[in-house]
Amino acid sequence: MTSPVPIPSPRLTKRFVLAGLALAFATDTLTPLGFAHANLYPLIVAAAGFSRSDRWVRMAAVASLGLTVAGFFVSPPAPPDFAIAYVIGNRLLAAMTIAITSGLTLEVLRYIKQVDTSQQALSDAYDTLNSQRTLLQIAGEIGRIGGWLVPLNSPTVIWSEEVCRIHEVESGFAPTLAQAIEFYSPEYRDRIATVVTACIETGLPFDEELQIITARQRRVWVRAIGQPVRDDQGEIVAIQGAFQDITAQKQAEESLEHSEQRFRQLADAMPLLVWTAEPDGTIDYTCYALRVYTGIYEPEPHPGQTWPMLLHPDDRDPCLAAWTAALQSSMPYRFELRLRRYDGDYRWHQVQAVPVRDQDGTIIKWYGTAVEIHEQKQLEHKARQTADHLNTTLESITDAFFTLDHEWRFTFLNRQAEELLQRRRSDLLGKYVSHEFPEAVGSVFHQQFETAIKEGRSVEFREFYSPLNAWLDVRAYPSSEGLTVYFRDVTERLALEEQLHQSQRLESIGQLTGGIAHDFNNLLTVILGNAELLSEMLAPDPRLQPLAEMIASAAQRGANLTQRLLAFARRQALAPEAVDVNQLMTTMDGLLRRTLGEHIDIEMVLEAGLWPALVDPVQLESALLNLCLNARDAMIQGGQLTLETANTDLTQDYTDQQAEVAPGPYVMMTVSDTGLGITPENLERVFEPFFTTKEKGKGTGLGLSMVYGFIKQSGGHIKLYSEPGQGTTIKMYLPRFSGDTGPQPRQVDSSVVGGSELILLVEDDELVRRYAHDQLVDLGYRVLVATNGPTALILLRQRDDIDLLFTDMVMPGGMSGRELAYLTRRFRPELKVLYTSGYSENTIVHQGRLDPGVQLLSKPYGRVKLSQKIRDALAAPH
Repeated sequence: MTSPVPIPSPRLTKRFVLAGLALAFATDTLTPLGFAHANLYPLIVAAAGFSRSDRWVRMAAVASLGLTVAGFFVSPPAPPDFAIAYVIGNRLLAAMTIAITSGLTLEVLRYIKQVDTSQQALSDAYDTLNSQRTLLQIAGEIGRIGGWLVPLNSPTVIWSEEVCRIHEVESGFAPTLAQAIEFYSPEYRDRIATVVTACIETGLPFDEELQIITARQRRVWVRAIGQPVRDDQGEIVAIQGAFQDITAQKQAEESLEHSEQRFRQLADAMPLLVWTAEPDGTIDYTCYALRVYTGIYEPEPHPGQTWPMLLHPDDRDPCLAAWTAALQSSMPYRFELRLRRYDGDYRWHQVQAVPVRDQDGTIIKWYGTAVEIHEQKQLEHKARQTADHLNTTLESITDAFFTLDHEWRFTFLNRQAEELLQRRRSDLLGKYVSHEFPEAVGSVFHQQFETAIKEGRSVEFREFYSPLNAWLDVRAYPSSEGLTVYFRDVTERLALEEQLHQSQRLESIGQLTGGIAHDFNNLLTVILGNAELLSEMLAPDPRLQPLAEMIASAAQRGANLTQRLLAFARRQALAPEAVDVNQLMTTMDGLLRRTLGEHIDIEMVLEAGLWPALVDPVQLESALLNLCLNARDAMIQGGQLTLETANTDLTQDYTDQQAEVAPGPYVMMTVSDTGLGITPENLERVFEPFFTTKEKGKGTGLGLSMVYGFIKQSGGHIKLYSEPGQGTTIKMYLPRFSGDTGPQPRQVDSSVVGGSELILLVEDDELVRRYAHDQLVDLGYRVLVATNGPTALILLRQRDDIDLLFTDMVMPGGMSGRELAYLTRRFRPELKVLYTSGYSENTIVHQGRLDPGVQLLSKPYGRVKLSQKIRDALAAPH
């Protein structure tokens, strides 16, 4: 046998082609035209076929054609006797030869490839058949499976080698059918005989798992499969089948059953619910704990039917959707749902499942658990409620609030902080304080915050922040997470505190005034009353009568002084009524012009349709007169005094900035002058009692104080505007009267009127009591005297002819005048009562106004005033 001709390798061939092309071209360039060197190129193209590459053959052909053309131009000229036509023909012939050679070479290559492909296919088929036979043999050995045949015309059974090995007999053993059946264990012999007979007689195939006893007396589980063999006429001529040793499978199944049993025992013992599902999602197992948890025992439903019955109605659709999504994506399943417990209570559970895959990645099972998380959910709910409550609290607190981390970055701001800092929360979160508020770097805020962090203690301070033009109260608390800062704008509060401080200072003076007014007015009552009597008695004596009048004048000045102090202290008893302020000012026009003098030009600007004001007209006249006198004193060289009225409404925004004033409708009275004005340092003290800028002896300093107290006690508001050299404007805001009746004209009566009625005088001060007694007797009245309430009450019970109870308000003995009147009217409801007092009492005066139907004679009083009040009280209705 000859050895095959060696074929050069493709790599060597490619090198040969490149070298051949270069050599042929070099030869062509060295020899004159006419030589047939170009005919060397077809040989090189043919040699390129040994590369087994169509691409290299085409490349060699293209290169050869190019070099043939190039050689025509670069070769030395042809000999003189050689025609150029022969040269061109030579070149064309070479090119044609190259093309033909390349085409033939490509066809040869295609043929060779087809032959190679056919040989490879035959080789592969042979190898495949050989492999399949080997695999079949290996499969039979590994799978312990063999074949058998029972010809009906033969007494013996044909067994394959594997069947013989299973029975542990020699290869080629051919038992009879009866002997083959005898190998089966006694409990399965009847069964195999029955199915074999049925297959022979009726053609019924069989597939049975049975036990045999081998020749070595070993019990082996086998699978016997049989089917009939029919001839062309359809008659059964034999039966054949497969025979497999399934002992290992049976042992595996038994082991699997034991494993499943152990798995179920473990699942039942675990403190959670365990379940499994088929690859399509059908639940095929739930642990016993589920039946204990749900109370569903008998009859035991299919696990796939149990779950839907246990789910909370609101969780069924979301749970099914999540389970379907997990099945479609083959991803682990996780869901929180509520399951019904045996007592009907729905409890939260966390259900999760993971797919189990085989070696190919195919899901063969789902294993899942359900853990009760009800307590955890409740804690989470409470935590969320607490967090929401905390967030709501932080958002609702009046303080601005923010937190910083250890890098001084904002981590939280509430709504108040946004408003106060005038920055949006989204713009600050995560940003550095120094970047967003560079003006705070190095300030007191920065220093205090660093102190809190370094020393680990809270700090509290108040500082003015110029970018916001506000005073801030700040509290900073360090923590493990950084710094917590509370702050608030106290600019308005500081202003109000200053106003409150001013009011408290004025109130303290007022309390002092009220404390001494009672005793002082008692003394003035005696002095003024006796001075009046002395003046009348000494009328014929021109030397002594002026002294009596001087005493009376001094007493009256003292009374006026006390009255102004009481007005400032808001202790005077007001009798407010509906007042037409325009009419009141018009009525006072003549008085003001005579009082102020001709060097003061008075102008009144009265608004038409002015609302009536609810105010004491007498005190209003006194207040207006005081303001006009102050204006006159400020215009030493004369000037313009303007009195204006207007309807106005004080808004909530305005009243929030003021003290003791409510928003609503007011009647405004304005007094403006063109005088000297008031300096800023004195502007805040103008309403203080005894404060005055006038020369000594020119004023008491109580005029504005009295006006201030009267306006405040009336429920109004007063505001003063002034600048040095620009005059002063004072605006009084009087409460609007909302009733239907207008003010009634007041008639002044200066006559002294007496009577003969019986009056019970109750007065603890001896001097006042003697004075009042003598005056009443001189007026013709019959008088009974008591020094205290209990004594007066006894007299009232003893006598029923008393016409008037004239009692002081404040008396010793534990009974006030108001209490005396109350006890008396329980058995004498028709009795008339007249009170007297040095200052108003809460028992008959509320919110600065006398109670309805109450008659009051304020101390000090003279004879005329006493006589008129007595008659008014006696004439008053029950």
